[in-house]
Amino acid sequence: MRLLQVNLRTLLLCVLVLVVISIPVSFFAIREIMYEEVDESLAVQSENFFKHIKTFEYLDDLEMDIGIWDQLSNDITITPTSDHAIERHYSNVSLFDSVEHELKPYRILSTPVEIKGKHYLFAVRMSLVDNDDLVMVLASVQVVIVVLLAVAMLFVNKRLSERLWRPFYHTLNQLKAYELDKSESIQPANTAIVEFNDLNKTVAHLTDRNRKVFLQQKEFIENASHELQTPLAIFQSKLDVLMQNTTLNEDAAATIGELEEATHRMMRLNRNLLLLSKIDNDQFTESSNVDLSVVASRILDNLRSFAEVGGITFNTSLFPVVVNANSTLIEILLSNLFQNAVRYSGNNGVVEVLLANDVLTVSNMGQPLKMISETLFNRFSKEGVSESSTGLGLAIVKRICDFYGYNIRYSYVNGKHVFDVAFRQVEASPVA
Repeated sequence: MRLLQVNLRTLLLCVLVLVVISIPVSFFAIREIMYEEVDESLAVQSENFFKHIKTFEYLDDLEMDIGIWDQLSNDITITPTSDHAIERHYSNVSLFDSVEHELKPYRILSTPVEIKGKHYLFAVRMSLVDNDDLVMVLASVQVVIVVLLAVAMLFVNKRLSERLWRPFYHTLNQLKAYELDKSESIQPANTAIVEFNDLNKTVAHLTDRNRKVFLQQKEFIENASHELQTPLAIFQSKLDVLMQNTTLNEDAAATIGELEEATHRMMRLNRNLLLLSKIDNDQFTESSNVDLSVVASRILDNLRSFAEVGGITFNTSLFPVVVNANSTLIEILLSNLFQNAVRYSGNNGVVEVLLANDVLTVSNMGQPLKMISETLFNRFSKEGVSESSTGLGLAIVKRICDFYGYNIRYSYVNGKHVFDVAFRQVEASPVA
């Protein structure tokens, strides 16, 4: 999940929690304020009524007037009571409205009062219909405002975050596409944010330094490989001269033979390093339509005599697949794959080669790898301590596949080492 999405999700969660909490809190707060206003109004009515009663308390027929008042007034009731323990209190009740035939909420103030030595229960009420409607309207408006504010805040934050993080993603995309052997220096976007400027400077410095180190190592390998050709050739010629000396004893001849094997291995290693350097420098620019089945058949025919020494047989199924590439590189790719399969098949093994539907599959029986399969295509990575292997064969195969955009994959299935190469076929007639 992207950092921006985590930030937005956290912000949205906080906003939702605040909205969920604020709506009921606001509803009850507004309702309590309305109740306080109603209670004050009821208290004022009751005080005015009591003052009026005290003013006319000298009248003889006051009790009759009170009874008539109780019958005529809808919002005030005065009833005699014998309970002297009643205290002044407020309450909410629902009363039936005979006009609209429905229950309506009322707020009632009940308080005891003594008139001419007799105890009465005075109750004054006020409808809450308008107040409840007002509370609901205010609550609804608040909900709408809060939701609009939350949406606006999220939208603004998202747009602002995208604009602020644009330099970071620009640098990140450049890093994803960066290749030491091809890309130039990274060009970060200008930004007014100090942290991003520091990050861009650090990334640019690291990539420039790594590229310089890579180019120095590449130049060293190229120069060393070129410089080693002459002394190796001289050393090989001197060994050939010594091998022709008839006065050598058996121990000296064995020593010279070991030196010659080591020289051959150094020469193969040197040739492979030169080949990798040429591929890295794009020196194989010539290309043509190459029929992989023809090249594979020729290479397999050349390997049969070597494979028969160990009792290794080939099981092949080759269908025409034409690619546009350098014929030399294609031959090296197929040759290295086939030689690797023969080398690690063991005695009396079977190497299977299938070429169809733009995919080449090379498999051989063998024990599982002791090394990590992810490092199989690294340079100087090899299984075992075979002196005949330079550890560059599969690295060259991988580099050629990367050069042409082919996809190579290794797997170990049912006791077999399997290499699959997916080619990109051209629409052209097969070329032999």
